[in-house]
Amino acid sequence: MYSFSKNKNIILLLAITLIVVFCGQSFAKKTKKITKFDPAEFNTNFKNYNQKITILNNYNQNIAEFMIAVADTQEKQGYGLMNLDSLPENLGMIFLKENPQQIFMWMKDTKIPLDMIFFDQNFTINYIEKNTKPFSLDTITSEKNSMGVLEINGGIADKLKIKEGYKILITK
Repeated sequence: MYSFSKNKNIILLLAITLIVVFCGQSFAKKTKKITKFDPAEFNTNFKNYNQKITILNNYNQNIAEFMIAVADTQEKQGYGLMNLDSLPENLGMIFLKENPQQIFMWMKDTKIPLDMIFFDQNFTINYIEKNTKPFSLDTITSEKNSMGVLEINGGIADKLKIKEGYKILITK
């Protein structure tokens, strides 16, 4: 009787060990590795510039197209285009707000000049701040309540003749 009880306990212990090992492996396969969001990786990985926008003039003619990254979290908006040494001419970043409001931007740690194109809830451009000064801590403010800001390379708004009153069309 003693030996049977001893073997029974060993078998039970072995069974419990196997269950724990197999369940543990199954659980490990189902869980994803949680990684901390890195905003610097967001703005430097050009695969994130995957949303197409078109700017239309007052005659609904396409005058410009950009592939943009959407800064849709506070972290992304806080980091923006900081620390980039350059940005291809056809890329930009868009910052969207939940409600129309006066928007405040700055150029802290931004190495390249930008054109900041503010737009209202109808995606009509209502203000353009051109050739912002790199590294400046000056506040850049929308003159009117805006729903968002499109940032592109400094000088592009003039080059493409982008003006207030033009529309921004977000497409895929």
